[in-house]
Amino acid sequence: MPFALLILGILLLVAGVRNTQDVLFALFKGDFVGQDNFIFWFLAIVLIGALGYIPKLKPISTAFLGLVIVVLFLKKGSSTGTGGGFFAQFTQAISGTQNAATSSASTPSPLPLGNVGGTSGTLAANAQTQNLLGQLQNMLQQDEQNLVSTTL
Repeated sequence: MPFALLILGILLLVAGVRNTQDVLFALFKGDFVGQDNFIFWFLAIVLIGALGYIPKLKPISTAFLGLVIVVLFLKKGSSTGTGGGFFAQFTQAISGTQNAATSSASTPSPLPLGNVGGTSGTLAANAQTQNLLGQLQNMLQQDEQNLVSTTL
């Protein structure tokens, strides 16, 4: 637990230093609000883990937690192309980095957040989230290029 809190603290510190905490919170909000959210998985893991505190149910709880982890990795995405398991998200992320590497690396402007989970619909929120992720990725690539150029 201390290790997880240390990682969370470092994540919040880096977001604060880069002044991207609003983007970070918008991404966390997107995980727990809206269509295809993570809250059902979170509740299932908590309830199954709570069953593990009963000594006679601990093996059953361990087996179900293992099953939930396997399902999280192998889950198929929805028909709209969103969501998916680890491998679907991994291949989508790899194709996203290849597209971003070919795009121009201009200086990013401050990130507008607006109403990410608002009434304009899920598609607009997804497009805005993708835009924010692209801008964040461009910023990270520029930081990496600056770091490489300063170390050489």
